[in-house]
Amino acid sequence: MDDDLFEDRLAQSRPATATRRPDLDVALRAMVEDAEATSRAIRPRRRATAGITAAAVMALVIGGGGVAVASGLVAWPVGYEDPDGAYSFTLPSGRACEVRLIIGGSEGGEDPSAEMDRSTDAETQHALQEEVAQWLRDGALDRDLDLPTAEAEVAAIYDDQAAAGMTVLIGTEGWLEDAASAPGRPDADDARAFAVDRAVRTAMTEHLEDRGFPETSWTFSSDGGVKCAGE
Repeated sequence: MDDDLFEDRLAQSRPATATRRPDLDVALRAMVEDAEATSRAIRPRRRATAGITAAAVMALVIGGGGVAVASGLVAWPVGYEDPDGAYSFTLPSGRACEVRLIIGGSEGGEDPSAEMDRSTDAETQHALQEEVAQWLRDGALDRDLDLPTAEAEVAAIYDDQAAAGMTVLIGTEGWLEDAASAPGRPDADDARAFAVDRAVRTAMTEHLEDRGFPETSWTFSSDGGVKCAGE
């Protein structure tokens, strides 16, 4: 495989990235990275501001509320009770997982690595944020996910990553994370969770494109992601 293509595949495989806030507010960064960006490993209590560029892959979603979420098998940190979007699914093993997404504002600064259009005004940024949040509240995660395509992409990414000894797994606390390959991992559960993560990224990106938002204006803060029940 061409080295550039290999590096591109590795970059695109990164799941959402997370950091611990001083005030212990629990939030998980929605991460958007371009094809050459290097991401950090996930930890569950993080926050950051993300910029989405043309080559970006988006990972995921605390800020405003939107949909009612029933208490289930997946234990979420405080602050995820009223997400803008939610999606429940079951892994091949029967383990329960959820996506909870909340779209916030551009608080906390900008991503210095993102190539964004600095001329985009606050009104456009607010419209972008509201567009994504409303799309989620209208049931996008139950309607717009192309899981078969995402599963095929994940299979190709896992094949490429095997040579580097790195992969994407469900971590000990239930979040997706970058990790070293291990005997028997990634398994079917890891692949399903990763595919859902990618399907959400793709659906959000396609929605923004369809609504006519310039790719260089895709900037907002978002927190959350895929989380699975304890084993």
